[in-house]
Amino acid sequence: METDIEFKSDWQSQTVELMKILHGFKEPVVNDEVGSVDYTTLEDDDTKILRALVEDDGTPSPGYVKKVSKTIDDVKETEVDEALILANRFTPSARRILKRREDIDYLSPKVVCPYSVSELVYAIQEKTMELCRVRCGQVPQSQDDCKGVSDRGYSCPVRRISDDADFHAEMRWKEVLYEDFSLLMDLEESPELLEVN
Repeated sequence: METDIEFKSDWQSQTVELMKILHGFKEPVVNDEVGSVDYTTLEDDDTKILRALVEDDGTPSPGYVKKVSKTIDDVKETEVDEALILANRFTPSARRILKRREDIDYLSPKVVCPYSVSELVYAIQEKTMELCRVRCGQVPQSQDDCKGVSDRGYSCPVRRISDDADFHAEMRWKEVLYEDFSLLMDLEESPELLEVN
């Protein structure tokens, strides 16, 4: 069943969106057997799955041994080459199992920002262009084409966040870049995106 999923966790929503931009994950499918939302992609001739563990109400689910074992079985029994499991936390037993696997990785809010500066910059640029299309109907071809900033300051929140991210990238502040991406995600849902000053 293909559907748009609304996660009840900012961390999970932002991580899924970042992975969709960076790796092309798409086609969300609710997997009731595991209690997850699964996304797939084809990268370097490898089929990869992004498995976001969720409860019935959309809140993040812990990574228990049973869910990890089911993912291992899915990788062994299907055309999937690699998997990434997202959960709000993993039990010690589940982490021990996952650490022995090269084809399955895991991510939770407690894992230090695993993205490189260049990956975060790319994701921010992609999200910025998407929001420019929503706000202005097009992506500016140069900085001068953007009407979101003038001598009086910023009139566009997308441009302000984008410019802040440029500085954060120069400083190589990964955690702050991740926050910039999060701000763009929040802005996507905000009426401020369409406000014209």
